[in-house]
Amino acid sequence: MRFGLAALVFSLYLGISLIYFGKIGDYRKIYFGIGTDPFGFIWFLNWWPWAITHGVNPFISQYVWYPEGFNMTWACSIPIGALAIWPITALSNAVVSYNILSLLAPALSAWSGFLLARYLTDNTPAALIGGYLYGFSSYEIGRMLGHLNLNLAFAVPLFVLFVVQRFRDDISGPRFVATLAVTLLVQLGLSTELLATSCFFGAVVWLIFLGCAKPAGRHRYWALARETMLATAIAMLLAAPFLFFVAKGWGNVPVQINPPEFYSADLLNYLIPTPLTLLGGTLFDEITSRFTGNLAEQGAYLGLPIILIFVLQLRDISARAYLKPLLISLISILILSLGPSLHVAGLSTHIWLPWRLALNLPLIHQALPSRFSMYVSLVAAVTVALWLAAASQNRVRAARFALALVACLFVAPNPARFQWKDLPLAPFFEADYIAKTLGHNRNVLVLPYGATGPGMIWQWQSGMAFTQSGGYVGLTPPSASNWPVLESLTNAVVGPTFANDISGFCVAHNVSFILIGPGTTQPLIDAMRALNWETTDNHGVQVLRVPDQRSLRFYYVTGDYWPADKWMGKTARIVTHRQPLELRITGQYRPARIEPVEIRLADDAGILRFLIGNGDSKTISIPANASITVTANATFGVGYGSRQMSVTLSLEPK
Repeated sequence: MRFGLAALVFSLYLGISLIYFGKIGDYRKIYFGIGTDPFGFIWFLNWWPWAITHGVNPFISQYVWYPEGFNMTWACSIPIGALAIWPITALSNAVVSYNILSLLAPALSAWSGFLLARYLTDNTPAALIGGYLYGFSSYEIGRMLGHLNLNLAFAVPLFVLFVVQRFRDDISGPRFVATLAVTLLVQLGLSTELLATSCFFGAVVWLIFLGCAKPAGRHRYWALARETMLATAIAMLLAAPFLFFVAKGWGNVPVQINPPEFYSADLLNYLIPTPLTLLGGTLFDEITSRFTGNLAEQGAYLGLPIILIFVLQLRDISARAYLKPLLISLISILILSLGPSLHVAGLSTHIWLPWRLALNLPLIHQALPSRFSMYVSLVAAVTVALWLAAASQNRVRAARFALALVACLFVAPNPARFQWKDLPLAPFFEADYIAKTLGHNRNVLVLPYGATGPGMIWQWQSGMAFTQSGGYVGLTPPSASNWPVLESLTNAVVGPTFANDISGFCVAHNVSFILIGPGTTQPLIDAMRALNWETTDNHGVQVLRVPDQRSLRFYYVTGDYWPADKWMGKTARIVTHRQPLELRITGQYRPARIEPVEIRLADDAGILRFLIGNGDSKTISIPANASITVTANATFGVGYGSRQMSVTLSLEPK
């Protein structure tokens, strides 16, 4: 295919993206998307160039969740995207880079879908429609709400393109291996989730095509598999530093990050559009409001015209050998996207589906089934393009293209649902002013906290002038997740132990200041004011100075401890500071059939051991200024992905 045609097609798709989603304005001060997800991606696009130029390890950032920091390979940090657009970031800022990538994402996906369809059909009009149906699919427009890592899905059609080219001997083995390895590397640096699911679904589709192939031709599939594995090995070797930190952070990842049952595609979502689609609007709100997941995750919609095209394809299934495995692949991926059990109009039928078996697979079980609709959209787009290209008569061709154009209209996005907003900059966080107010290299708490506010933007605005014990980069680290004060900071649920909890958290995390920015809820402001810590008002931000720890009374528990229900896992550490405690350990809720657990209490004075069974309890006095480690020799869990628990701990200040 000529370069000029490819460039023209990309320009066309980019123009469509700008019509749907673009806006004229100062891209340095406005951003595209909803919620606080865009703030994280702006921060990521700044982080990689900033860390590299400042001699900081870019894989582990201590600028969030200080002092433990956060492993950036387990965040949606898009390092390849950040490095690719570094020149724009350097010339302008990361907000401009984020906006440009957001507008490029559907155009790039449509373009790569076009390249695949054009190669398979040798028909430019058919490929144009196929590329559009993939790049502007319901999956893609859902990601336009702020999921940049999942929106940059252009590598997936390229995987298929290179594989088919090699299968047809249109490229040599060495070129295929090299090209595929580089593309795998690019996808790893954009989204590890998409890479993992691409490999999984690639294996599924390969098995389907292998099973449908004639015995004499199956050796070609095995040869293709060997070369693909070689390309994967080369990509892993090139990505060794990244993968090292992936492995290093593996132990800090929850058994299940998000519930796959909730983030599964609803069967009716393939037929009924959500408000993100122009055709849908509010017409089907009564049904779509009950779909599982959130609006961004409800991207399965294909529309009746595409489904009709699938049905019409069945008439040619015996005449075209590729149709049978292609349609089987489509149905298989669609079923997997429905998750562990079938949901219809938001109601779980409790009918088990094949994805339940994948819940026991390493790594892949973390993938959310609703996101598999991207692969359904890709197979659907290719199927439509092949159907269009197969028309031999002018009248038939015209009718098919008319139906395909209607299919494009059915999935057109609703521009009213996609927003541009002013960046929530605050004068206080200008680099010069914050350095003068706080000093250099200070660690702070920023309110509104985490995902509830623009703390990541304010940190970026300051030129990374401070670290923060918090942030919004995806997961909450296990070392921080069990602190009860995070519930108060995030949800403004302030309980009677708030003063104790915030004092302990600040001391344990070396917090010097608490910055109460615009948008903080009044109950949380009142609770902070009630601490009677030194407070000043600066440019709309209240600055609380954390007192010297020698004047504070507090206790805290770290380790495997869940304060909401007081369960302990394997190990917990209890620290008291000028605050004696009464510790009560009980096995009241332990299953009766389980043997008593041995509990060990260790401090500077020695080790105390005793057994706790169902219904047993023991009370121990802990003096002020103590540090005690509580360890259980065995734990128990209930169901898949459950916490491992041992006994309950109740602490009462004396």
